[in-house]
Amino acid sequence: MSESEAAIPIAPGVVLARCPKPQSHTGMVTMVAIDAGAGGVLLVDSGMSDYMPAALSPALTLLGRGVRDVTAVCSTHGHRDHTGGIPAIREVSGARSYFSPHDIDLAGFAPDVPVSGGDRISRGDVTLDVVETPGHTAGSVCFYEPIRRLLIVGDSVQGTGSARKLPVYYGSGRQYRASIRSLLELPVDLMVVGHPLEWQGGHTSVFRGADCQGILTASLRASEVIAAATEAVLRASLTTDLAASRSAILGRLAAAPTFAQFDPGEPVEEDTDATLLSELGDLTGSEKP
Repeated sequence: MSESEAAIPIAPGVVLARCPKPQSHTGMVTMVAIDAGAGGVLLVDSGMSDYMPAALSPALTLLGRGVRDVTAVCSTHGHRDHTGGIPAIREVSGARSYFSPHDIDLAGFAPDVPVSGGDRISRGDVTLDVVETPGHTAGSVCFYEPIRRLLIVGDSVQGTGSARKLPVYYGSGRQYRASIRSLLELPVDLMVVGHPLEWQGGHTSVFRGADCQGILTASLRASEVIAAATEAVLRASLTTDLAASRSAILGRLAAAPTFAQFDPGEPVEEDTDATLLSELGDLTGSEKP
């Protein structure tokens, strides 16, 4: 499967779509369109507002559908690369939006239907179970389709980062790790992440079989290493100021086998600071600035 293709079938009645995100190091946002028969199309994540609904059209064409057939837009979290396309889709189809009320400030608007863990979203012959996975954001959720054992995680699973970026979570590292542990308990045969992750020498948005457990376990381990490095530096330096401790934390991470690809040199990407601030906040019980 080529990560450059605009839309790819990944299971019967399920198509992966991609929306451009030029300012991102991955260059794209992943969306998933699911044909629900008489219930229309369920869409998970809606891409960037500037590219929607046009970026969705290739996936819908593969399903023999159009934008007017979208009846529900379910967002994994409130960041605007995952909620920004909702107004454009809703204008064409009248689709209802579903996401956590904890992320309303990030999205800039409220969902038509607020969701929380244990909720079910049903259209036609498809039901999505909502799994709460806070950490990346306070309102992050995943959507699980039990018949296909399909798990759509958005940015709740971050892998091991890249050469210039650590796994990113803006809320709480402890919550992020607890969320991944809960996902490891689900029977999953097919998993889709919100942006391509580095995996076994390449980049992919789709994981199958044992690779689902593999990327979840790798993501958990990477976050555990970040937490340990942050705690070690905090104990040694007795400072909670990120500017004073950043270099020491990043140096420890670069020396860890988990982050062999990571370059701790300046300038540090802003998202990396967000992750370190999340860990410092957990350790000190303080709110991030």
